[in-house]
Amino acid sequence: MMAKLRKILGSGLVPSAYYLVMRLIWWVLFKTRKHDETAPKVTVVVPVYNVEQYLADCLRSVRSQSYSNFEIIAVNDGATDRSAEILQQFASATSNLRIVTQHNQGLGAARNSGVKAITETDYLMFLDSDDLLPAGAIARYVAQAQKTESKLVVGKAVCFYGVRYFDRTSTAKFFRSNLERTDLNSHPEFLGDATSWNKLYDFNFWQEHKLVFPVGVAYEDMTLVCTAYLAAKKFDVLKTKSYFWRVRAEGESLSKRTRELKSLQDRLLSIEQISKLLDLANRKGLIEKHVIDSYQARVISMDLQLFAPAIAETDEEFFAEFKTRVSKILASADESVWANATGKHRAAVWAAIHGNRDQTIKQLQS
Repeated sequence: MMAKLRKILGSGLVPSAYYLVMRLIWWVLFKTRKHDETAPKVTVVVPVYNVEQYLADCLRSVRSQSYSNFEIIAVNDGATDRSAEILQQFASATSNLRIVTQHNQGLGAARNSGVKAITETDYLMFLDSDDLLPAGAIARYVAQAQKTESKLVVGKAVCFYGVRYFDRTSTAKFFRSNLERTDLNSHPEFLGDATSWNKLYDFNFWQEHKLVFPVGVAYEDMTLVCTAYLAAKKFDVLKTKSYFWRVRAEGESLSKRTRELKSLQDRLLSIEQISKLLDLANRKGLIEKHVIDSYQARVISMDLQLFAPAIAETDEEFFAEFKTRVSKILASADESVWANATGKHRAAVWAAIHGNRDQTIKQLQS
């Protein structure tokens, strides 16, 4: 029964009717929005690549925001579908929408190009072109940043599929209350909220710390967001729904990507970079040791358990990459870190580090 209900809410007549109504609401909000150039300016960077099915609603959701002074920079990253045409249609009717066009270079490069195109702004946000912004999101972000003068504001992201809106299981518990001027020592779990798009950044802060997305790798958000947390020192948290993250049914499945050596290498690279940043911050007295312990427990519980099951389905090269690099990453993890780690494949991660491939596969099958 529940599966049937999820299917009804996920696709078909119900979502179609719902988004017809939402498009009317977005259009009315867009047409009635008041502009005030004296308000702090926000720039929303939207990287675009082959998302013709979702792009129009993404643009509707952002241009209908109630905040009085913002611009949208959409980066056409060499799209080969109708995305460029859709962008042009919206730009002709949306005075605060600019388009940057480039050959396909990937998500990180597209975001960087959008940032480089900014001539003047006070705040920076990112919105992926298959996602949506909740009504009033920009105004809430800016109000919080203005209230506390925090350089970084983190908002709750909610997943959606059709008209099913549901919490991200990995981060929902972080957003049980609003937080002002908190830090990683008080809330180290926010290292697990490593997506760039549910956040508002002070643009001077962004430039001062020369924040830039890596190019040519997956998981391009992770190291940058960790750098931002550490550089900001203090950050605010909004428990209100601030970003809608689309769960897409088509395309490569997570299980397929976690069997790819390149995907494993990219994930481990981000973890290695973050581990080095945290170690340096600890040695400088910027964070306490328990922040590193918390991050290592999360790596065991979440990141590594995405890839561990693939050891049984891949070759020795995949296992050797996992074993060698993970052993170094977790070399300083003591018993308390492993005790705090969770997940059904925790023992398999341990076996991969301390044993061989056959032992790890046996543990996965137990």
